[in-house]
Amino acid sequence: MKIKDWYRENKRYFSLSELNFIFKSFAQGKNCLLDKNEVEKLDKIKADKFKGVPLALSLGREEFFGFTFKVNKNTLIPRPETELLTEAAQELISKNSLKKILDLCCGCGNIGISLDKLITADLKIYLADLSSESLALAGENAVNLGSKVKIVNSDLFSGFKEDSFDLIISNPPYVESKNIKGSLAYEPKLALDGGKDGLNLIEKIIVQAYRYLEDRGFLMMEFGYGQKKRVENIIYKNGQYIIKTWIKDYSNIWRGVILQKNNA
Repeated sequence: MKIKDWYRENKRYFSLSELNFIFKSFAQGKNCLLDKNEVEKLDKIKADKFKGVPLALSLGREEFFGFTFKVNKNTLIPRPETELLTEAAQELISKNSLKKILDLCCGCGNIGISLDKLITADLKIYLADLSSESLALAGENAVNLGSKVKIVNSDLFSGFKEDSFDLIISNPPYVESKNIKGSLAYEPKLALDGGKDGLNLIEKIIVQAYRYLEDRGFLMMEFGYGQKKRVENIIYKNGQYIIKTWIKDYSNIWRGVILQKNNA
């Protein structure tokens, strides 16, 4: 069977972007012949699709900022909205000559590794996560992409007793517990579950990060749909940061914030 024939038979089950991603994963040309093993893999991807399994998990890979990251059941799948957070971080680092960066709750390492690849300046980038399985995959992705990030097993800031950073960036768990269902059920609860209101980890990071930032250092965080006002209340209640800007996603929804340590 040629891959174009498989596509023709199955295109009604997938979006165009999904088909393109599958195509890139399996062949370089539409006339390529598929062997028996490849046909079985493609049929399993279709079966997974019917079950609600995310395509990235079926393929074991996802693209982020033009880089291909390995993913598995132990890590959150990188999302397009997180590219906007990373893009804002890239600009912030360049404009302020930031050097020491922490990607907290790093998952597969997509944020920190992408920043390391995108910015030519000499940076010290640390990837931290509580999950040893996530860190193992992040380390594998770093090797595959030629990145020299440092990997640290850490429950939030527990692995950084004496360290301070110019920028802490995080895509923490922020999904409300009741909303972890459907395709999200196939991703690790540890990387998704932000508690009843989705803000458990966000609040902890806002409170604790201040002690690990250099003077006038920055904290960047992603948060969920409809959480902006509550995140803003946490920031004002904490009183240790200046809000520099809010970040919207591709659907014009507030999804991130940039804070600066207030040394006044």
